[in-house]
Order: sequence, then C-alpha cells, then structure tokens
Amino acid sequence: NIIYNATVTFSKAVNFTHADSKGADLNLFGQKFTVASATDASNLVLLKTAEKISLTSDDSSAEITVGGEAYTVELVSSTDTAATVKVTDSEGNTETKEVNENASKKILGVTIAVTNADETNLKLSASIIAGAEKVTLSSTAGSTVKMGENDNTVDGTSVSMTGDTGATTKIVFGVYAPDSDKDAILPGQSFVDP
Repeated sequence: NIIYNATVTFSKAVNFTHADSKGADLNLFGQKFTVASATDASNLVLLKTAEKISLTSDDSSAEITVGGEAYTVELVSSTDTAATVKVTDSEGNTETKEVNENASKKILGVTIAVTNADETNLKLSASIIAGAEKVTLSSTAGSTVKMGENDNTVDGTSVSMTGDTGATTKIVFGVYAPDSDKDAILPGQSFVDP
C-alpha cells in the first residue's frame, strides 16, 4: 500500500518529447533535473545534476563538476548523427565512447547524452548534457521509478502520469515500504524516502 504520494501538477500540458523540451531544466521537489534527449513517447528520461555543454573543434573541451567531482569533457570527433566524447577525471583516468544523437551512455561514471551532433567541412560540433544520474519515469500505469543506465528499479516507488510524455499534466510519485518487514514506522525508528 502507498504510504504517501508526491504530486507534480503542470498548469498546462507539457510535451516532453518536443525538441524544445529536450535539454530543458525541470525542478522537482527542490532538485534540478534536465530532460534527456532519450525521452520518447512512453518514457520521460531525466538527468539529475546535469550540466549543458556546447563543444566544437575550435573549443573542444570543458571543465564540469558532477556529484562534487571534477571532470574534463572533450569532443574527439563528430558526425551528423553521433559524437565521440572523452571524459577525464581529476586523477587522470580517461574513457572515450561514441554516443548517438538522442541517446546517452555512461562514460567514466558520468552519464553523457548528445542532443545534437554536426560535421561540416569547417567545423565539428556537439551539444552535450553531462549528468550524474539517469532517472526514467514511464507513462505506463503501475510503473516504478528506474535509475541508472541499466534502468534499475527503485524499490518502494511507483509513478503515474496524467497524459503521456507528449501531453503531461500531472506526475504522481507513490512511496511504499519495499517489503512487509519494513511496512511500519515504530517509535524511535525512521523510514527513508526511496
């Protein structure tokens, strides 16, 4: 059974699948999220603690801070449909991966989403969203909140949307005890919001 609901109500229907919504910031319960380019007709994909970066062959790297850690994000190459991105942490560890437009990948522990990649004779460019944590909310009734690149279920959660991701008017997050051994809050104990 649901212990409590946390509800977000929009004053008008929001189309999270529209190009103008992708990359936009959204504040939920005091936390900042960025609408990821991987959002589609049935899933609202958010990046928590995200930074937006525009990189070109003339200005190919940027310093960011994600989850309190410093990283350098570098554009290695790009095509009209993907960008190859290199991430370096403060200790000098590096990892490079190709990320398609409207998709994301975990690179050295940082979720990197590419919203736009371009290649011309004169310049390479990419618009990137770097975020610490990917959160997926499904418009399918009875869904749970999913976290990370592997869409791990957050136990003790449910999510429902009024309207789909193309016309969202309300999102309701339900919180419940993940198992029957923890379905009560006794004196001197606590319940951790998942």
